[in-house]
Amino acid sequence: MRRSSLILIAVIALLALGAAALIQWRAHERDGSAALTRGLATLDAGDARTARVELMNAIKGDPRSAIAHAAQARALVELGDGTGAQAAVERARQLGAPPADTRAVMAQALLLQGDVDAALREAQAPDMPEDAAVTAARVIGRASMARGDMGGARSALDRALSVAPGDPDNWVELGRLRMAMGDQAGAIMAADRAVAINPNGARALTLRGELTRAQYGLTASLPWFERALAANPDSVPVLEQYAATLADAGQASGMLSLTRRLLALDPGNPRAWMMQAVMAARAGQGDLARKLLDRTQGRMDGEPATQLLRGVLQLQDGNAVLAMQALAPLVDMQPDNRTARTLLARAYHMVGDFASAATVLAPIVAQRDADPYALTFAARVQEALGDREMADDMLTRAAWPVRASADAFASAQDGGIAAGPAPANSATARDNIPYIRALLSSGRNADAAARAALLARANPGAPDAWLIWGDTLVAAGQPQRAMRAYEAAANIRFDRGAALRMAAGWVAVGNMGQARQVVQLFLSQNPDDVEAQRVAATLAMQAQDWRGAMQMLAAVRARIGDNDAVLMADLARVALENGDRTTARAYAAHAYRLMPANPVMADMFGWILLRTGDKGPTTVDLLEKAVAQAPDAPLFQLHLGQAYAVAGRREEAKLALHRAAQAPNFSGHQDAADALAKL
Repeated sequence: MRRSSLILIAVIALLALGAAALIQWRAHERDGSAALTRGLATLDAGDARTARVELMNAIKGDPRSAIAHAAQARALVELGDGTGAQAAVERARQLGAPPADTRAVMAQALLLQGDVDAALREAQAPDMPEDAAVTAARVIGRASMARGDMGGARSALDRALSVAPGDPDNWVELGRLRMAMGDQAGAIMAADRAVAINPNGARALTLRGELTRAQYGLTASLPWFERALAANPDSVPVLEQYAATLADAGQASGMLSLTRRLLALDPGNPRAWMMQAVMAARAGQGDLARKLLDRTQGRMDGEPATQLLRGVLQLQDGNAVLAMQALAPLVDMQPDNRTARTLLARAYHMVGDFASAATVLAPIVAQRDADPYALTFAARVQEALGDREMADDMLTRAAWPVRASADAFASAQDGGIAAGPAPANSATARDNIPYIRALLSSGRNADAAARAALLARANPGAPDAWLIWGDTLVAAGQPQRAMRAYEAAANIRFDRGAALRMAAGWVAVGNMGQARQVVQLFLSQNPDDVEAQRVAATLAMQAQDWRGAMQMLAAVRARIGDNDAVLMADLARVALENGDRTTARAYAAHAYRLMPANPVMADMFGWILLRTGDKGPTTVDLLEKAVAQAPDAPLFQLHLGQAYAVAGRREEAKLALHRAAQAPNFSGHQDAADALAKL
């Protein structure tokens, strides 16, 4: 046979083989088997979103494929679609898949929908296959956590880890359990182990980001979320956590971009709509905030942030009843949330239910450090109830120029808790922390400190245990020991509570520089925290850093507006020290208009007028009013004496300045003495 004939035969054979392969490929595409193979491969590779599409094609090609439906259930679980996953499992079982083979994925699907009992029944079924036991154990752990059974959750995760110690998901679940139990240090150890096993695992990286956010602050956590997003760009949980962190860090444009990506992947994502609603509300766009909040379709109505936002928006609309419906459950859930309490009291006041308003405000009013606004509002409530004496007492407290140091927040139940038996187990935070706070509120400081010491020793990785111990040591007059407890808490979780306690502790021992350093460190990670900004401004004023103080106060004003008298008074003083006399007078006048009965506002306005060259009677009248309301405040006596001197009233000036100079521990003693010498 000639060579050309052999080549022709070979070409024909190759064409025949190619045609047969093409026919076979088309057959596989038509019957869905090729799509099923690709779907299973991408699912095993961790790409659930692509797997879902391939498996949809597989089911289209072969609607009766139990394997395809079961695999689709796994993909939908990974994507957080519990309802769809349950439907896929049920279809797979209808098509002949043994129930045992789909127990674990069905348990996951039910848990995603919040059906804890049904999830446990599936996960604990006796026919659970051995190769699904680890997944089932994780479901049992999460379901037990949801029930508050932390011991059961730990036992389940211990079983999972004993079978698969190299599975990073087991360590992630253990980390989340420890977080829920308050063991921050233990959670960090578990998250680090998960990341070490799988450095590109989005779940582990996201958990590490959440823990870093709590431990060091918002800014420090961002690289972790960036790594998680790089590992899985389409992960909804990663995008949610990353966007929320950017929002809290004041990076609104970055948050908005991520929420748009979220909505492209998951068009009904309630957290994305909620974050956009909060951003709109902060920008003063109430109508837009309401529209965006409505798009959550009520799926986040049980969360504190949603309840607070709904309450604020309803109050802005004048819908007091609807505001009460949003805020009352929040106050029940978070009884120490002062903002929610004040807003709820406003709602009761709007509908004329003054008794309920007084009840809601009572725990705030009981605090020694209650702010002037809350006290003034509570006084108006008492006036409406006809109790003039109590109203006058509250107004007197609101007008007092010096705020007491903060107390542990008291509740109406504290007396009953303190009078009852101590918790049986001194090592459990959930029942011991309320008991210790009740002891503090009842004045049993030594008992509180002893109990808190036991709690901290039993939970060295729990920052809340260290914080409550520090609080009891402060109450017992041991600031140095309290600082050590606060530092231990901050090393585990450097949040606002730890930072501001440490700052207050350094101030108490006279180290203002260290106090400023702590607050600035916290603000470097949490730049939009209003409470920390106010503390930073106060510390800057005490250090005569007027530019730094103005920067902080301007940031606070941008967030809370112009209706805070104390803020306006601080702005007036700082503007004056910065040489802006016109602005200082405007701020001082506005502060006085907001709270004319407060001697601080009267003194500040009068002093600003004096410093800016106003020699009219108004200056002296204001300063006399301040001294009349607070005669024991040496600073007010100093200012009045200086005003008398300018007005030529030498004898009255001498008397006021002498009182200021004789006041013990008065930082302005030398100024008073110098003014006296000039007379």
